[in-house]
Amino acid sequence: MKEIPLSHFFPWKKINDDFVTNILCEFADNGAESVVLTDEWGKRLVKEPGFYTTLLGWLRESGMKIFECHGLWSIAYDLNITDRPRRRAMIEEHKLCMEYAADLGCRTYVMHIGAFDCYYKDTTLEEMRRLAVESLEKLIPAAEKLGIIIAIENSFEPSNTPDEVLYFLNYFNTPVLGCCFDTGHANIMAKTPGKDPAKYASYMNVCWKNGVVEEADAFGKLAPHIVTCHLHDNDGYGDAHNLPGTGTIDWKTLIPALKNCPRIVSMQNETSAGAYHVSIAKLCRTFDELMKL
Repeated sequence: MKEIPLSHFFPWKKINDDFVTNILCEFADNGAESVVLTDEWGKRLVKEPGFYTTLLGWLRESGMKIFECHGLWSIAYDLNITDRPRRRAMIEEHKLCMEYAADLGCRTYVMHIGAFDCYYKDTTLEEMRRLAVESLEKLIPAAEKLGIIIAIENSFEPSNTPDEVLYFLNYFNTPVLGCCFDTGHANIMAKTPGKDPAKYASYMNVCWKNGVVEEADAFGKLAPHIVTCHLHDNDGYGDAHNLPGTGTIDWKTLIPALKNCPRIVSMQNETSAGAYHVSIAKLCRTFDELMKL
């Protein structure tokens, strides 16, 4: 079975810049080779002239690398944002962030379709799709020039189900577009025996208007298109971003299946290490064992 490189997320916005190199050295000392270019760092790259030089210095001093990028996301950056005056700037900032990501050697640029309107507005799915298509029409040519793949992430709201991800993959039908398979999000939506809808996190009923539609086989639908993945666990009812092995995901089945995906180039640890006080040593040990499956 092929070896797939792993990159680690970390909550850098909680770390003073003076200590970033120390944290990166901890990852290196525990056998890690790469961290993810996170949304926090991406926003700094497009907003702070000179931050790129700082970031390169951290990497040089620690010996760590950046292989993958989680693109800019939120109400200001998702593909289907309805804030019309904001959309042009959003596109240009994504292009700039993708350029930095490519310069760092990233192969994928993960993007959120967007779900804000599922919670707070009555925008139709058709309109959200149209806006996302409009965004991708501008971003795909830029990604192609940079040699980077835009990886659309599955989530747990109506606007970013596996079927919605497939809509865009089929619409564009290009190798420049792929899927970032989020294991935790898929687990929330999984149609598993004995699942109690009453236990869903409250935000699930808000975005689904009290009619959550579960998914029988998210992985099966998306496997041909998966280029990278977010690895984290939960109990099937909320987006906890727990350490793998502490939730209900069957990792012994899933990891080998992910490694066999025809387009996959990387995996990413997206555990919320800061929220659960997980040490870097434990993170690295856990994922070292996971990668052996």
